[in-house]
Amino acid sequence: MAESVIVVLGCPEGGAQSPCEGKFLQLALAGRDYLVFAAASVHHYHNQILAAFAATNGITYDWLEPGVLEVKDPTLTVRGGGRFRVDPVARVIEVWDNSQAYGRFDAACLPAQVAAAGHAWSGFAVRIE
Repeated sequence: MAESVIVVLGCPEGGAQSPCEGKFLQLALAGRDYLVFAAASVHHYHNQILAAFAATNGITYDWLEPGVLEVKDPTLTVRGGGRFRVDPVARVIEVWDNSQAYGRFDAACLPAQVAAAGHAWSGFAVRIE
């Protein structure tokens, strides 16, 4: 498996004890796997999460029309997305649903990606619905 990275937008990290929920994307960029989690208060749509990720990583993109995002990096692949809820007290990440724009995440490799990321959430159990 490629190196894995967790990016969290708008959720408390580290020692925070507050639950957080929203949407997430499963991406690959230049041989590295990314899980990008965004609180519902920050991004309502998966394409907004992708635009934020692209902007943060210096990747150019264009909004072709409302809701249609074109990313201009051939090494970036969106594998899918869904919804999440993280409970830092119970140490659980629940994932479900799919992205209307990008399809369902790859459930088979998601727990291993979380575990390998070296993030505060990496030791959490992953529940897939």
